[in-house]
Parts: sequence; structure tokens; C-alpha cells
Amino acid sequence: MRLRNSSRSWGLVARVLHWIVAVMIVVQFATGWLAENESNEDASLILIRSHFQFGMVLGGLILMRILWRLSDSRPCEHIAQPRWQTISAEAVHGLMYVLFIILPVSGYIVWVHMKESMDVFGLFTIPRLFTPSVDGETLWSGAWYVHYFAGWALIALACTHIAAALWHQFIIRDGLIRRMTTGQ
Repeated sequence: MRLRNSSRSWGLVARVLHWIVAVMIVVQFATGWLAENESNEDASLILIRSHFQFGMVLGGLILMRILWRLSDSRPCEHIAQPRWQTISAEAVHGLMYVLFIILPVSGYIVWVHMKESMDVFGLFTIPRLFTPSVDGETLWSGAWYVHYFAGWALIALACTHIAAALWHQFIIRDGLIRRMTTGQ
């Protein structure tokens, strides 16, 4: 079992990070959406606290994923595809990575303004890098809107990513999903 990518397939580290991040994005979207739509304030706070804690863990995993991707070569394409498809795939991946950075940063800014505990599952505490001003909520509201719309944009890009993966697997039949799950 290879940890690193080969010229033909994804290694174990890239695959595990991909799938953990994919599952956590679903969890993050669900907890964020439920927290925003929960009428019970106590339940909403529990959900948004979970959203923050998982978000900080996810932010760390994203950082690991970015560093791993920069340090490991990508497998070669198995089939020749039109240039527009290659450019589209790279654009979707690139935008997803930009959002992977924007979301935890904007979420952190919102959380600091909420003046809630910065601990993550009791394991460690995220430091407060700034103190929000007492009278200004411009930074908070701007960060909230960025976080909200970036979350929806990530969901749209993730759906595009999933549709493209299914198209590769079932229309082109190039074994893309098999390579991303088993590394073969």
C-alpha cells in the first residue's frame, strides 16, 4: 500500500485526506444550515459550536491536504480529454481550494466576534488573534456574509466535482472512482 501517488494512481494519504474532507464538508454544511434554521437558541448554539469545532479540525486537514498536494506529484490522466475539460477541472479544483481557505478564516472571524469559547473538543484552544471592537460589527457582518456565500459556492462546486466524477466513472468508464477509492 503506497502512501505517495504513483504516475498511475493516487496514494493512500491523498485518498484518505480527500474522503475525510468530503465527509466533513457534508457535516459542516449540515451543522451550519441547521444552526441557522434552528428556532431553539440553546440547540442553535450547540450546533454552531460543533460547526466551529469541526471547522477548525477541517481547516487543519485542509492545510495538510494542500501541503501534501504541493509535495506529491499528481497521477497522469488515463485518457486524453479535450483541453476545455482539463481547464474546467483545474478551475473547479482551484476554486475549491480557495474556498477551503476562505471558509475557516471567515468562520474564525465570526466566532471571535461571538466571544464564545475557542476550545476544540476540549483538546486544544485556538488563540484569539484579535479583539473585536465594541461598537463596530462591520468585520463580523462582512465575515458572516463571506462565510455564508462561500459555503454555498463550495457546495455548488462540490456538486459539479461529484457530477464530473460520476460522468468519468459511468459514461467514459475510465475507473476514476475506483482509483480514488482503492488506489488502483
